[in-house]
Amino acid sequence: MKHLSRCRRHPIAALLAATLLAACGEPPQQVPAKPFAGQTIMLIVPNLHADLIRGPILDEVGPFEEQTGATVRVVTPGWNETIEKIDQSLSDPALNYDIFVVLPLWKGTFLHGNHIAPVPEWVKSRIDWEDVLPIYRNHVLTWDNTAYGLPYDGDCINLYYRRDLFANADYRRRFEAEYGYPLAPPRTWEQYRDIATFFNGWDWDGDGNTEYGHAGLRLKGDVTLLQFFARAAAYAKHPDHPGYYFDPQDMTPRINNPGFVRALEEYVANIAIGPPGMASYAGHDVRNAFAAGEVAMAIDWADLGIYSVNSPVSVIHDKVGYAQIPGSERVYNPQSSEWEARFNQPSSISGSWMFLVNRDSKYQELAFTFAAHMTSPELTRRLTATAGNAVNPSRFSHFDNAEAWEAGGFTTDSARRYLDTITESLQNPNVVTDITIPGAGLYYRALDDAIGRAVQGEMTAQQALDLAAEEWQAITDRLGREDQARFYRQTLNLPAD
Repeated sequence: MKHLSRCRRHPIAALLAATLLAACGEPPQQVPAKPFAGQTIMLIVPNLHADLIRGPILDEVGPFEEQTGATVRVVTPGWNETIEKIDQSLSDPALNYDIFVVLPLWKGTFLHGNHIAPVPEWVKSRIDWEDVLPIYRNHVLTWDNTAYGLPYDGDCINLYYRRDLFANADYRRRFEAEYGYPLAPPRTWEQYRDIATFFNGWDWDGDGNTEYGHAGLRLKGDVTLLQFFARAAAYAKHPDHPGYYFDPQDMTPRINNPGFVRALEEYVANIAIGPPGMASYAGHDVRNAFAAGEVAMAIDWADLGIYSVNSPVSVIHDKVGYAQIPGSERVYNPQSSEWEARFNQPSSISGSWMFLVNRDSKYQELAFTFAAHMTSPELTRRLTATAGNAVNPSRFSHFDNAEAWEAGGFTTDSARRYLDTITESLQNPNVVTDITIPGAGLYYRALDDAIGRAVQGEMTAQQALDLAAEEWQAITDRLGREDQARFYRQTLNLPAD
């Protein structure tokens, strides 16, 4: 990873100086006092649990307003309400937000309607665009080779496990005697279930309490669906066929094929080998359960790594292992409609929050200035090494920042293992990305509702996915099948026509 050196300046002051210079190489100029006095912008960001994503934004508003004279109003509706408000804002000028803090799933809706301003060169210079990892810079933040998003958070989903348990000689002997293979980080989801079953329902750490096998997201109406897609990829994301969610030619949904059905069946069944109440677990529940020593394994974004070492509830600071999410010895081929005996272990970068600036913003320079501050190397370097905000590494410099990781509670060895696992996930050529065509939020919501019914036992996995597939067909017809197919092929870098 490259090393970047920077002068030490107050990040907002440095940002304002860079913003107000007319061109690169111009001598320093006096920054006007309160350069944005009298200007007001409005930002929308979902209200997730425990101030995730929105927390740092709310923290930075006050200092930014003090130095710039601007007013930054932050709107924080719930997840589903955010989808509704964004959709309404695109057709109602009275609800016109200047900045959207969103997941890539909104890209298609925004960019299809020409609602987002491209990132100006002065902003790219200020945030050090070349420092952003290529997988985010060239794909997540870009559409048709034009940059629209500013990199706030770089997400990938990984496996976390208790190294001390996996190294315990007695547990290793007992596990191999029962399952016929050595106890190690699971290579497949079948092994994951074996290990979770082995550690479920007994006091394996000697604290007098019952512990459990694993923890994972299941809460309806949250970002849970992104983790389901990460899990299903082992069975349903064939490495030779880019169309994961739909058939790229005619937009027939693939979410109810045997690969997805198997994933959902296991997704529901594995609730029984987790803590009581896991059927309604959100992200903070997963992190608290793992950090508090209640479970042997967990699936989460990079948040859990930093949370485990510096959260007040953590009792496992130096006991955490990191690995890629499990794969499968078989993968479903959507072209032949058959299972293939082929090891398949995709990674997932679903998530990756970004700042988008409204093309119609009255105060676009102010909006980009605040967005550039929130996504700057200086601020995000600090945030990625701090627990409780869900801002994860997205830059080369985030991986070179040993002092910040050690200050955050990591040892040098644990920081290296944590960052190496993230790096391995990001370098995987078979990777799950978000749905980014117009109407993505509608597709997600329909599937989220159906999976929620399966989790609650109201439907079988096949019934739930069949229902969701029918709704996806209706959404596609409503939005225009030919247009949607063309947009989907573009997101896959396939010929549009």
